[in-house]
Amino acid sequence: MKTRFLALVGGCCAPLLVTGPATASFTGITTESRSNAFGISVISVYAEFDQLGDRVTAIAGTPQSPLSISVIGGTFFQHVAGSDRAPLDTVVALFPSLAYDTFVTIGVNLLDLDGNDGGQTEDFMFTTPLWPGFGPSSLELIADAWAVLPFAAQGDPFNPAFVAGDGRTLIAQLATTDGTGFEGSVLVQYLSGGLPGATYASFTHIIPAPGTLALLGLILAGRSAGRGRSRAVACRSSRR
Repeated sequence: MKTRFLALVGGCCAPLLVTGPATASFTGITTESRSNAFGISVISVYAEFDQLGDRVTAIAGTPQSPLSISVIGGTFFQHVAGSDRAPLDTVVALFPSLAYDTFVTIGVNLLDLDGNDGGQTEDFMFTTPLWPGFGPSSLELIADAWAVLPFAAQGDPFNPAFVAGDGRTLIAQLATTDGTGFEGSVLVQYLSGGLPGATYASFTHIIPAPGTLALLGLILAGRSAGRGRSRAVACRSSRR
């Protein structure tokens, strides 16, 4: 039953087990850090495309292309008020750190059901019936997926109403308070030119150590001060 489900998500009559290098449409997985005041290390994970009309349909794991997402050297931050999908803005208002929770998604990072406070008002994402959920430090799928139907606007990486709108579709937010990074391999299923495709892709995101960030700040501050002194000397020289 699950195999037929994954085939339906991909929009074809046989399971999408295709793997290999990125196509001209899907260009890969990218990650981006999210800053916050709660001491949580958070990244956004995107599936990136370069062709208008492309649609993400599912992020899956199969026996041939297993999905694995994990924290390096730690555990996921999983808020007690959260779930495995994007949070409601009304709950985030009560628990602000919930905005930096760990969850999977396709194109949605915050739900606003009354449409008054920003965020997306609908989420058509669904998961397979035997969805295992995140473990303490990993998410492992071999016959499961999170998906949307092909008509769902949130799967369009160029739709400005959903997170980025610049060719990137948000597929997960990952958070940790004790890990040193994140890594993963996922099967991205999509439509390109109206035809189904799938590519197996990986990512790694290392979190800089606090001492590294402090040192980088000092270096940048020193360079800025040096440029200021150089300009001051130049100005004095020009007045002579």
